[in-house]
Amino acid sequence: MSRYVVKRSTRAFRPWTDLWSRSGWLVQAHCTTGQARALDPFGHIAAAGTAEECIDHAARRARSAGRRRAVVLLHGLGHHPGGVARIAGALAEAGWAVTNLGYASLRRPLAYHAAAAACAARALAEDGASCVDFVGHSLGGLVARAAIAQAPEQGWQPGRLLLIGSPARGAAMAKVMARFAHSRLVAGHAGHAVTTVGAAAVPLPRCRGVAVVAGGTGGRGFNPLLGGDNDGIVTVAETRMPECEDGFTLLRALHTPLAAHPGTVNAALGFLESGRLAA
Repeated sequence: MSRYVVKRSTRAFRPWTDLWSRSGWLVQAHCTTGQARALDPFGHIAAAGTAEECIDHAARRARSAGRRRAVVLLHGLGHHPGGVARIAGALAEAGWAVTNLGYASLRRPLAYHAAAAACAARALAEDGASCVDFVGHSLGGLVARAAIAQAPEQGWQPGRLLLIGSPARGAAMAKVMARFAHSRLVAGHAGHAVTTVGAAAVPLPRCRGVAVVAGGTGGRGFNPLLGGDNDGIVTVAETRMPECEDGFTLLRALHTPLAAHPGTVNAALGFLESGRLAA
C-alpha cells in the first residue's frame, strides 16, 4: 500500500469530504468519483476502495476515543477545517471527541454535505458518545441542521447546536451574487443553500438546544450595502432563529474571522458544556 502522506487540504475547491474519524484515523470520499480512502494518524493512505470498506478498515485499527462527549465542527462555504481549528482545539483540550470535518463545500449540494456530517456523527455515537453536538460556521450551520434531521432514522442522539454567522434565513448578499454567472460557478451547488429560498428548505433543528453567535458592530454593520447590523456578508437579523433559539451573542467581527474570535471559542465551550453562552 502506498505510503503517500496526505495533508489536510486548505484549497477552496477541495475534492475530498471527510466521512469518519476516530483517534487520528480519517476516512474520506472523493466528491466526483465516490472513491474512498482511509488515512492513518500519520496521514498515510492505509486503504482505498468503497466508503464501507475504508470505514471497516479504519474501525478495526483505530483505538476508541473513550469520550462520552463528542462534537462535529463544520466550516463555511469555500473554506476549510482551519477556519474552526481554534474551537476544535479548545474542545479537544476540554475532553471532547472532536471531528473537524472537511468537506467539498463548492463541489456538491447541501444534501451531500449533510449526509457526510451525519455519517461522522454516527461514527462518534458508535464509539460511545451519548450524544453528538454540532458547531457550524456560515454554510456549516445549515449543513449541521440538515444532518441533525437525519439523526432519528440513523439512531444517534443530537446534542446542542452552535451556529456562527450562519444565514438561518438565507443571506440577501447571496441573492445579489447569484445574479452573476461567475458567482454561480464559484459557489457551486451549495451556493443555493445560503439564499433565502435555500435556507427556508433546511429543517429547523430538533436537538437539546440552539445558540447563535453573530458578527457585527452593534450599529450599522461593516457593509453599508446591507440593511442593518452585519458582519460584512450576513446581517445579524439573518442569523436569528426565534423559533428555537436558546441563546444569542453579538461579537465585533467580520464574517470569516468570526469563527476564530476568542469570544466565539468561549461561547462554544460554555454553550456545549452547560447550555449557556459565555462570550
